[in-house]
Amino acid sequence: MRALLLTDGTALGAATADALKKQGVPVAVVRDPSDRAVARELQAGFSSVAVIARDDVVALRLALIVEHFQPGIQLLVTVFDRTIAGQLQRSVPGCRVVSLAGIAAPELADACLAGSPAGGPSLPVRLADQLAGALNPVYAGARILLAGLFGLLALLVIDAILLASVLGLGAVDSLYGAARTLTTVAAEPEVSTGPAWLKLFSAASMLLTVAFAAMFTAGLVQRLLDPRLATIFGRRSIPRRDHVIVIGLGQVGLRLCTLLKELGVPVVAVEVDPAAPNVRLARGYGVPVVIGHGEDRGVLENVGVGRARALAAVTSNELANVEIAVAARAARESLRVVMRIREGDLADETRALVGLGTVCDIHALGGEALAAAVGSEPPAGVSAGRAALPDRIDR
Repeated sequence: MRALLLTDGTALGAATADALKKQGVPVAVVRDPSDRAVARELQAGFSSVAVIARDDVVALRLALIVEHFQPGIQLLVTVFDRTIAGQLQRSVPGCRVVSLAGIAAPELADACLAGSPAGGPSLPVRLADQLAGALNPVYAGARILLAGLFGLLALLVIDAILLASVLGLGAVDSLYGAARTLTTVAAEPEVSTGPAWLKLFSAASMLLTVAFAAMFTAGLVQRLLDPRLATIFGRRSIPRRDHVIVIGLGQVGLRLCTLLKELGVPVVAVEVDPAAPNVRLARGYGVPVVIGHGEDRGVLENVGVGRARALAAVTSNELANVEIAVAARAARESLRVVMRIREGDLADETRALVGLGTVCDIHALGGEALAAAVGSEPPAGVSAGRAALPDRIDR
């Protein structure tokens, strides 16, 4: 068997080529091939072709070129986007589609859970945690909204109690009078005959009402206009205990989040770029997202690092992953940390830091899995077809 590997120079392509060579499979590697280069290489009589590229569109183009010049050849293509994967499989029925994210996510999830049972807290605990999280939201707009709301409610209750106790009004009249003051219509007529301090309180209450109403309105407008990456309450609220924090919302990070949710494990994602394409996709999957730097102690505390089950640093920047791990361990020494780092000097040095975390080389893992799949039926560890790929959700 001879294999042809078409790649755009990605680390996964190099890892796959190395794995094929270790298996004794003759392999020809062509980086950034043109249409003519693909046609020329296919004349050498390869039994299978693997297309490995970062960009799904590039992978689609190369796969279609291969099918055009040599129809029916065994073809393995890496694609993350399910829409593109479906189109590719319709155009090339014999093509097998896999993704690095689909291969790596189970390994990362296993490292995060480390033998602990899947699933999250019980329903009463989840409700209590959601209530606690609702009272202490991450985003500034939500905090302003709640501050204004609770301020208005506090003024309403205090004013009603004072009207009932000082002026002797009934419960309904007291609530009605407090509502009049709260809406700045006017104070109860009886207040004008009451003690001076009650008049001063009524005046202060109306002034404070203006301030709290402004805060509530500002927070509400911001919540309506900004993308709601995390809700105050509900399935996209930020979990407060026994959850996994995923830093980096690339292809691997998003797939890890969706897999953990499928296992019933609460999860929250942190992404530094608010315009990252997977931020929008995460919303469709019900994954709460916090925008910020993963190495920021304040961000880590906001996403509940103190009571989290684990933290996975899976950004594409390996040094950043180490920095995130150091910050997470500084915030909580006993936290389970999983880092995405390729084998090499950095991985060896990271392992030398006792207790820093678990190192996962997803490219080596993916390379071995893809090499095993080239020219054969996909093994259990490699999902072929659409099932391995997250849906693209149009919003």
